[in-house]
Amino acid sequence: MKKPNIIEIEVTKREAGYNNNQELRESNMVPAVIYGPKIKENILISVPELNVEKLLSVSELQIIRLIVDGKSYDTTLKDVDYHPVTDRVLHVDFYALDKETPFTFVIPIRLQGTPAGLQEGGRLYQPLREIAVKCLPEFIPAEFVVNVAKLNIGQSLKVRRVKAPNMEIITPGERTIVVIRPPKGAVVSITEAELDEDEEGETTEADAEKAEAPAE
Repeated sequence: MKKPNIIEIEVTKREAGYNNNQELRESNMVPAVIYGPKIKENILISVPELNVEKLLSVSELQIIRLIVDGKSYDTTLKDVDYHPVTDRVLHVDFYALDKETPFTFVIPIRLQGTPAGLQEGGRLYQPLREIAVKCLPEFIPAEFVVNVAKLNIGQSLKVRRVKAPNMEIITPGERTIVVIRPPKGAVVSITEAELDEDEEGETTEADAEKAEAPAE
């Protein structure tokens, strides 16, 4: 199972206040906050806008190691606020992970293989692209890799078939991850794929946690 990459970023503390935040944005810095179960008071920081854009451009879950005055915090992105018109990042929340505290992570799904049904004219439809799990930080995966090569027309794969040891899957097991639809005009009943667990797509990494978090 692939573990998340650790991305280190040097950040600086900032003062609270609307005017100060506006000045930071004009200097291509993003106001942000760090909070978590072992942090008594929120830590107000500013992060280079370029670093934030790079973090958001990666689909896999990442561990973001923030360096503040020489002290490091392993965090995950908890929330991002965007400008309603320009879509520019206005504010970021970082959740500081604690090795003894379970957290709810949202893990992206990556499909592996070419479904057999596509060779017969079927159409792949993926209604679910991430799965929420609750676990300790040590078990976080970068992504769930789901093998769909055995899927034929009319077959689907549901969340309950995903393997996630040491994790509690929060997303309902009946949610459909992927389905192979019939060619346009054809009528085929949709059924869940009856595949051996070793064949259908194994996902054994889950480390992303979303939790109760105070804002600044």
